[in-house]
Amino acid sequence: MSPAIAEKKYSAVSLWMGVALIGISIYFFLASVSLLAAATAVVAGLLSAIIGFVMLSSGASLIRTYVLARIAEQDTSATKTS
Repeated sequence: MSPAIAEKKYSAVSLWMGVALIGISIYFFLASVSLLAAATAVVAGLLSAIIGFVMLSSGASLIRTYVLARIAEQDTSATKTS
């Protein structure tokens, strides 16, 4: 497999993993709201919210990596054709 194809595949994987992490973080936020609404599991609700924030920041970071990789890929292809 050539390096260009491997880089493109990595970029696509980081995009979809980022979207998946953001989707899972939404689940954790909803779980934390339901746990905090019951007022019996406050610690579990706060822990769920912290996990949601960590997953959200990780997902956003992966999507940012995807966008930067695409920009760099377009920049190098534009430089080669010029």
